Amino acid sequence: MPITQNKKRIRVQHIVGNGTAQVDIMRNIQLPARARKIVDIHAEIVELDYEIIPNKIIIKGALHKQVYYVEEGDYIVKEFTIMREEFTDFVHIQGARPDMEAMLDGHILFVNTNPANGEFPTDLLYQVAVLAVDVKVIETMTLDVVTDAYGDGITVQKAPFSVECLIGAAEKQSTISAEHMLCKPARKIYDMEAVCRDLDYEVLPGRVIVRGTLHKQIYYVDACDDTVQAQSFDNEFSVVLDVPGAKPDMEVYTRCRMEFCEAKLMGPQPCNMVKANAILQVSVKVTELTKMNIVTAVEGALVDRCRIRVEDIIGRKCSQQNVNQAIDVNAPLDVNNMLVKSTKNMTACVRNVSYEKICNKVIIKGTIHVQVYYVACNCEQELREASADIPFTTVVNFDCINEDTMIRCRERVEYTDAKLEGCPCETSKIRAVAILEICVCAFQTRDFMVVTNVCTNGVCNTQPLPEPMPEPEKPEKPEEEECPIGGYTYEVKAGDTLAKIAAAFQTQVPGITWQQIARFNNIYAPYALNIGQILRIPCVAGKG
Repeated sequence: MPITQNKKRIRVQHIVGNGTAQVDIMRNIQLPARARKIVDIHAEIVELDYEIIPNKIIIKGALHKQVYYVEEGDYIVKEFTIMREEFTDFVHIQGARPDMEAMLDGHILFVNTNPANGEFPTDLLYQVAVLAVDVKVIETMTLDVVTDAYGDGITVQKAPFSVECLIGAAEKQSTISAEHMLCKPARKIYDMEAVCRDLDYEVLPGRVIVRGTLHKQIYYVDACDDTVQAQSFDNEFSVVLDVPGAKPDMEVYTRCRMEFCEAKLMGPQPCNMVKANAILQVSVKVTELTKMNIVTAVEGALVDRCRIRVEDIIGRKCSQQNVNQAIDVNAPLDVNNMLVKSTKNMTACVRNVSYEKICNKVIIKGTIHVQVYYVACNCEQELREASADIPFTTVVNFDCINEDTMIRCRERVEYTDAKLEGCPCETSKIRAVAILEICVCAFQTRDFMVVTNVCTNGVCNTQPLPEPMPEPEKPEKPEEEECPIGGYTYEVKAGDTLAKIAAAFQTQVPGITWQQIARFNNIYAPYALNIGQILRIPCVAGKG
């Protein structure tokens, strides 16, 4: 009697290897004015990317920071933005190849600033930031695994299999355009930088909506005194990506990369209106938790087997945490007898998250940093700030948690509110309320030897698999132009800027930035170009 076997087709992410890079960023920060104290520092890892070479993953990224400080002789909180502090590091992973993929997860372990000269007031700060970037190299494999087999003289061994199966992936370019009003009339635009921040997503049937904030910094030349001024703007954006098979309960991995950005004055010089354009590359990967029993061995028959290494998911659970605390605006030593007239808004972010595994439980601890903005009871309408670090602890119950179990946490602030504790101008306290969503995934990295086919006496009787959905035909890509050794050359013309030149070479060198052109040609601030100057345009990795 021939053997009858049941199969299921799955797409799994085979783990080639993983590792962690610790990145230390230490530098001096020059503030635009002398500060008598630092109120807060908000730091975020942006533009996290990678390049795989044999057995090694090159990690690239930038640290985006906002420093909130009080100027000497003043009580008003001011903000200073450091758009990008670039960093590069690597992780050695045996077996990694350029045709594989990597998944990165960056965390800020510690960030702090102190006066560079040892005391306040000062306009020079010394920063210490410690980052951790977790790297996982994966290879997507499509397998027809045997879930059961029947026949005379055979004995089947099975094992429970719980893994994230890849449902689909998509990427899309999106152009974000917005008009902004500058504080001062500008003679010309000097430069613009932009980064994606606060990425979040929503899964709908067959599609994923990625939301985020585009943070822009526009540098312009003041028409009055020819000084270079900087002004920041934020725009929320949404990008819809079609992922057939996506469902609301699935897991999503998102990325956002800045392809190009520029700013132009909208009228005769001098002008206050500027139009900012940015091109984003947004990509998503959707996975679904799949649980089944798979055949790992068959006695009495010949089998084909394949070894895979995957994250064996123990479970995924989410919980909500209500954080509620009163903040006294007179808590700082340099603020006295301040009463609150009204609250404006409140922001919150989760920091310093850690977890502890005990028997059948995961304890998550962290701090939510809240900043409330308010108007004091005086003749001025200046917006003031008060902040606090509120600790929280939550418990998620899991069965079969042990020391070998790995934990992955995802936290986000779902709701914030700030209300007066009492009547206006009679209280100095503000009640800060925040609701957090904390999701915990417990898993173990396991090697499975899965059976992909069972035969006996050279005869197999396999139940047919459903026909896979045909993939849409992709237009043939034109043959890529071979990049010359040493890069392209370009002669500077009247009206050229590095940003315009980078935009003109996007077809030959996709993703080239003006900063790369500047570094390649040893051009430094103020990045002046001369008509007739010959520039070399570097090739991206993989060309030339």
